[in-house]
Amino acid sequence: MNDFDKYPDFEECDRLLRQLIDEVTYWKSDLAGGRQVALGDTALERLLKTEITFGNPRDKLIRLTEDNFQSGGGNLSEIYRRQMADTHDFYSMTLTVNLRPKPGVQFRRLCCELDWSPKGEKEAIVQGMFPKNEWRTLMEWGAGMDLGLNENLDWTVGVDSSSLGEIARLPGELKGKVSSKNDLKAFVVVPNYQYQIGRSEITALGEGSSTCYWYIKDADMQKRRSLELSVLFKVPRGVGAVQLRGVVWAEPNMNWLTADLKEVVRELSDRLRFLLKSKDEAERKLARGLSETWDLTLPNAVN
Repeated sequence: MNDFDKYPDFEECDRLLRQLIDEVTYWKSDLAGGRQVALGDTALERLLKTEITFGNPRDKLIRLTEDNFQSGGGNLSEIYRRQMADTHDFYSMTLTVNLRPKPGVQFRRLCCELDWSPKGEKEAIVQGMFPKNEWRTLMEWGAGMDLGLNENLDWTVGVDSSSLGEIARLPGELKGKVSSKNDLKAFVVVPNYQYQIGRSEITALGEGSSTCYWYIKDADMQKRRSLELSVLFKVPRGVGAVQLRGVVWAEPNMNWLTADLKEVVRELSDRLRFLLKSKDEAERKLARGLSETWDLTLPNAVN
């Protein structure tokens, strides 16, 4: 599913999930001979009570300068040196997504959209995103690492010396971007970056525009309680503040969710019965998530 711009209506998700709980409660009570059936700890109730929250985007928002890269042991490439000196201010931001599932809740996908305003002449431009699918092999390690930017504004990673033996087994295109923390020739933007995933598929889109997206598919998504999403972006010189809208949602594993509904699914209303038969649609319409907007004053902006 690639229609990132059609994120769920979270109020409608809540209404639909509550309607499903009400109908299942009614029919299970009917099957129990009219006795009231308590569903307080069912998959549906636990999904409804699951929360997703954002961290504060100001926490790791920093302005990047040519001096940063020189102190990191590299000389900024000419094109970015000129932009930093004359036309644009560059920033690195890391935003945390906190997934708080109730016991037993299972998710398959997590999606996040970040959108900067204003648009037009003062529009922000996404320069780089992390993580992307090319880093998936490294992400499986689950160890803390230093996330940096080199002179070409490409992501590089420094790992503990105890992990150096693992580097030899990385794919060739990734191996050259990973070194020990002591040998990392880059400006470190996120020290001790934590991101443990299993066999995930990571789609990251939006470089060159003011809106970017992550779409992460993982059969064990509920085990990833905290995700750090990093963005490198630039704004025209003189822009001292931006508005950022973040939208995040997690889509449930429908095989898990419908496991205890088999005895009543035929009795549900047509709308809900047909929805449960269409797993992709149901995952989106029963997602848990939120939308949040921040007004950000950019640190050390040049007027």
